[in-house]
Amino acid sequence: MVPEPRPADHALTAAWVDAHGQCTIHVLQPRPGTVLVRVAGEIDLATARKLDEVLQAHVGPAADEVVVDLGAVTFFSVAGLNSLLRARLLADTAAARLTIETEGSRAVRRLFALLPSENLSSTR
Repeated sequence: MVPEPRPADHALTAAWVDAHGQCTIHVLQPRPGTVLVRVAGEIDLATARKLDEVLQAHVGPAADEVVVDLGAVTFFSVAGLNSLLRARLLADTAAARLTIETEGSRAVRRLFALLPSENLSSTR
């Protein structure tokens, strides 16, 4: 389940909207050691690059746990999947926990259904 930030102590550390308004990425810190990356809209070849940058900046020593909330994603390409797989490798290397939340996004769940479960675990 996606951790809900508490109003008094969460911090918006970054926000990004693509030039066409088709994708937004918000980075929050709901509690110390945990980073929540909320993605909405379309993840395609162009926007997956930004998702890559955000995940690479936050997965690893800076956080024990990174939760990627894809519940508001309406289109999810293989480029987005590759971003998540790279983040999984970073998390494994840093002994960090990476959780992918797909509930609410049929587009993401449909692509995940094609994968063997050990490649990229998620909560649904």
